[in-house]
Order: sequence, then structure tokens, then C-alpha cells
Amino acid sequence: MVVSKRRSSFNWFFTVVLAVGLGLITLLSLAGSLAHIHWLLDLTAHFKLQYLVVSTSAFVCLWFWHGCLWKRWLLNLSLSCLLLNLVDIVPWYVPSPSVVAPTVQLRLLHANVLVRNRDYERVMALVKAVKPEIAVFQEVNAGWLQALEPLRTLLPYMYAEPNAAGFGNAIYSALPLQQPSVQFLGQTEYASLVVQVSKGGQTFSLMTTHPPPPIREELFQWRNQWLAAIAPFVRSQTHPVIVIGDFNVSMWSPYYRQAVQAAGLKNTRTGFGILPSWSPRGWLPWLAIPIDHCLVSPELFVQKTQIGRHIGSDHRPLLVELAM
Repeated sequence: MVVSKRRSSFNWFFTVVLAVGLGLITLLSLAGSLAHIHWLLDLTAHFKLQYLVVSTSAFVCLWFWHGCLWKRWLLNLSLSCLLLNLVDIVPWYVPSPSVVAPTVQLRLLHANVLVRNRDYERVMALVKAVKPEIAVFQEVNAGWLQALEPLRTLLPYMYAEPNAAGFGNAIYSALPLQQPSVQFLGQTEYASLVVQVSKGGQTFSLMTTHPPPPIREELFQWRNQWLAAIAPFVRSQTHPVIVIGDFNVSMWSPYYRQAVQAAGLKNTRTGFGILPSWSPRGWLPWLAIPIDHCLVSPELFVQKTQIGRHIGSDHRPLLVELAM
């Protein structure tokens, strides 16, 4: 009798805990779409993969837990949550149609090096291993620019944001950088670098930018102003466009979706997976989210996109191969 009561109490307690947890995960899965109501809700949009893992685990546990109270109701809730997040994740794994015999190919590397990171050699080794034609670095300061100077033997053309104090951008290229300029999209605090590059008779416009992390409402608004300014920038260009950088937003934010749709660009992740690129600590990889992006014009074909190895930063590099 005592054992039976203890078992009943155990089932009741864990059923309640599971029900509350599943309810919370389901609400978080939906909350991101309501970011226009309050800026904090936008932060919940970035963890679709984590929500999927939790809801899938809950579904499996419930399936084999014969003593669970409200089992049918909780199974339906976990399945609904699972499908809700699966719909947002699966399309990123569907490959795009292939292109036969591309005439011009281009390899790019993007890395947010983290301004306080001093692992210069690991970054240099990555560039030498990857051999990109264009390498874009963010969160550079004077120390990083000095450390990256030896790259000029491989990538002789360089353009960096003047007076970068820690949130700066730098472009290193094996191809001449034409018409370099500093632009401020939608706000006046965070600069973007814009250049034109030609290869094999093809010219394209490249912009690298790093809007602020939306950790308070003012920064949230600045980031969204930058996102909204992508479309006017794209329309002002006469060549295909590449926009690459740490956007501080995932693909599931409604602000990201509106910006990319208005600009008519495509994310190079499509067909290669969600590729989480940032986690708050190196020892918390299970919280990683995809906030480093490369957006390109439709006429550019993506041959490969992948995440590079760790370089001592809280971001992992983004490696992209394009064809024109």
C-alpha cells in the first residue's frame, strides 16, 4: 500500500512537471511570431532547434511511460509542439536545384573573432587552411588589425572600418576591392562596409555589417532599422549582391523574414541545414543558435555553406562557396 501511494505521488508530481514544461515550450515556440507586441518576445524565436529537441524527447518519454496521468493529452501536446518547430527547421535541409558547369566560382570566409579573443594564430591557421578569396572579420580593433596584417601576403587587398574600437569590420581579398565605402543602414551608430569585386568578367557588390545585439529595446530598434534598410540598399545596386555578417538575429525572427523577403535575397544556408554559429559560452553548445548569415541575390548559386572550426570566439566561422 505504501509503495503504491509513493508510486502514485511520483506519477502525479512528474506528470504535473512535464505538463507545465511542455506548456511553456509550446508557448515559447509561438511567442517569437508576436515580437511586434514586445521586443523580448523576439528573443524566443531563436531557439527552434532546442524546442524541437525538448518536445521530441518528451514525446518519446511519454510514449514509453505507461503510468503517466493525462498521457493522451500530453502526447498530443508534445506532438503539436514537435511539429510546430519541425515546420520551421526542415525547409533548411531541402536542397536547391543544382546548376551545371558554373562559369565563375567564389569562396568566402566570415568570422566574428570576438574583440577580447587573443587566439590570433588559430584565426590565421583557419584562413590558410580554407584559402578564401574574400575573408570578412568582425569585432576587430587595432590589435586584431595588427595581428591580421600577415594575411596581406595571401589576401593583399584590404579595407577596414576607420577607427574601429571593438565593433569594427574588415575585408581582406585576393581580388581588388573597388569603390570601398562606409555606410550606415537605418541608424548612425553601427557602420557597414561596402565594396565591389570583379572576377571572370562578373561584378558583384559585397556588404559586411554587424548590427547590435538586441539586449535592450533601443538596440533592438537599431537592429530592426538596419534589417529594414537592406532592401533599399539592394535596390540601389546595379550588380548581384552579397550581404554577410553577424546579424544578431536568427532566420525565425519575423523581422529577419520581412527584411529578406523585401530584399529578394536568399540565405546560403538553404539546403545545408540551420548551422548554429553562436553560443553564449563554449561549454554551452546546446544553446547554439544561427545568427551569422550570408545573403545573396537569386542569380548567385550556392555550392556549399558550412560552419568552420572554433577560433577562440563565441562565434564559429561561416564558410561559403558561390558560383556565378
